[in-house]
Amino acid sequence: METINKFKNILENTNIGIIETDFNGKITYLNKKAKNIIGLSADKKIPVYVWEILKKGKPEFQQIVEMLEKQPDGIESYETKVISEDIKNIWVDISVSPYKDKNSKGYLIFFKDVTRKKNLEEKARETTLYLKNILNDSADAILGITLENKIFLWNKGAEEVYGYKAEEVIGKHIDILIPENLKKENEAGKIIKEALKKGFLRNYITERKRKDGKIIKVNITRTAIRDEEGRIFGFSAIVRDITEQEKIQQKLIQSERLSIVGKMASQVAHEIRNPLASISLNLELLEEEIEELNLSSGKKTELISLIQTINSEVSHINNITDDYLSFVRMPVLKKAKIDLNDIVEDIHRSLKNSLLTAKINLIHHKTKLPKISVDYNQTRRAILNVIKNAMEAIGTEGEIEIFSRIYRSKNMLCLYIKDNGCGIPEDKLEKIYEPFYTTKMTGSGLGMHITHQIMKEHGGEIRITSTEGKGTTVALCFPLGG
Repeated sequence: METINKFKNILENTNIGIIETDFNGKITYLNKKAKNIIGLSADKKIPVYVWEILKKGKPEFQQIVEMLEKQPDGIESYETKVISEDIKNIWVDISVSPYKDKNSKGYLIFFKDVTRKKNLEEKARETTLYLKNILNDSADAILGITLENKIFLWNKGAEEVYGYKAEEVIGKHIDILIPENLKKENEAGKIIKEALKKGFLRNYITERKRKDGKIIKVNITRTAIRDEEGRIFGFSAIVRDITEQEKIQQKLIQSERLSIVGKMASQVAHEIRNPLASISLNLELLEEEIEELNLSSGKKTELISLIQTINSEVSHINNITDDYLSFVRMPVLKKAKIDLNDIVEDIHRSLKNSLLTAKINLIHHKTKLPKISVDYNQTRRAILNVIKNAMEAIGTEGEIEIFSRIYRSKNMLCLYIKDNGCGIPEDKLEKIYEPFYTTKMTGSGLGMHITHQIMKEHGGEIRITSTEGKGTTVALCFPLGG
């Protein structure tokens, strides 16, 4: 009897809740801890059936009984919710064991309050989900990279930046993203070496290759990932695509440089123009003096030829100074209704001798055109620039065709200048309008830039198609109602 009382005393004061029920779930015993967990004070009536304290009620008790039929030795660590006296949900971890003796049979239910643990787990899950969403939905590319430079993490931002889905790169070497020239330099190895040395690599500017083969400029920050003992086992990398940012920065730098160059060019051009005018005037006077001298016909011809050569070079320098001045400040347009055929014919006449010398045949397919509102001198300059480029592309013995087309649907009149010269390489076409860009030994490098500006001032546009080795076609398109 003493032993039984001692055992009952242990059960009553143990730190684990204990409930005894019969096979029908009727409660026959609750210890003190069980009463504390479910909030039963001394004056409160003990529930009759165990499912009265289960959050899910009788269906859950029946579920437990079914589990015991499959596990006759009992159930360990089954987590569920019970209802306390003040109707709070309490998480408990229960173990259930069936028992039989001479006088009774039923279930022993042992349980402990794990509410705090479950709340912490829930917060941890919420935090993990929150961080996962931040990581996955970040606009920046976020990568996880092993010490062997293999990718183990790839977020949506990385998909946007690189064009690869996660399943296409997970487990692959980082080389899949590195351009060939940087692979040869073993850039991946150098980066990991630097990151291991410091534990991070911040704002590293380099190039990367997208899935579509496009090379992009990126800013990379790598940070070491450490285990509980502080050992580095990998790296996180945040990658930003700065391609457009770099282009804008380059344009700003170029704009500043061009502003300085433009001011210098304007000053130099103004200083040169007056001496050039004086030289031209004196050459004319010298030519008249030679005509009056008592010299042989052959000698006169030789001297006049030299003067004309000098005059031609002076005219060339004068054209360059005009280019520089136009680059700095485009003249105000003085528009009038003009037939483009008249401008082409005027240019043809002025270039007649040069065309004959170079054995270039200029064919003007003249058709009736409506007069359009343009600045005669500026339009003449734009067309002349293109024709001169065509002549230089041909060199000697070739053909230039000039023809027009009216596009009523677009309200445009386009003048086409087509040559059979050397053509323009594809990689140089996109640079053709850049100031000071030229592939020729002479010239200002401003001709096509100024032509482009003139067309813009007129509300028109310029289009160029070219095949290297076959020739170039330039279309100068003016608005019909301009």
